[in-house]
Amino acid sequence: MSPSREPSSTGLAAHVAATLAYVAGPFSGALVLLAERTSSYVLFHAWQSIVGLGGFGIIVAALVALASGSILVSAAVFRVLVVVSWASWVLWMMIWALCVVKAFTRRRWKLPIAGAYAERLTARTISRTS
Repeated sequence: MSPSREPSSTGLAAHVAATLAYVAGPFSGALVLLAERTSSYVLFHAWQSIVGLGGFGIIVAALVALASGSILVSAAVFRVLVVVSWASWVLWMMIWALCVVKAFTRRRWKLPIAGAYAERLTARTISRTS
């Protein structure tokens, strides 16, 4: 049985539960993580949502804060940081959409860096519940 077809303890199909882990970014990932106990596929996507989208979301928020603070320093720096923060937000949305599509189409697509970490966290979570 493929990982995306294994039963989920949420009562949903595994690919639906994995998709829901991304719907509200890391917040829904945390909710799915609390509900899921058996499916490594669902747990992986929940962890990836928390680590990948959450981590990148923190970076986007920091760029927005830097842009806001830079207005006191320089208008030119402010403009550059606004463009960079806007571009990073657009990139976050594109990554989010890609994660949603990949989870729903039953693909265990890994984000760079965060995907490997999510796999380790998934293995650790599975071993604790076994």
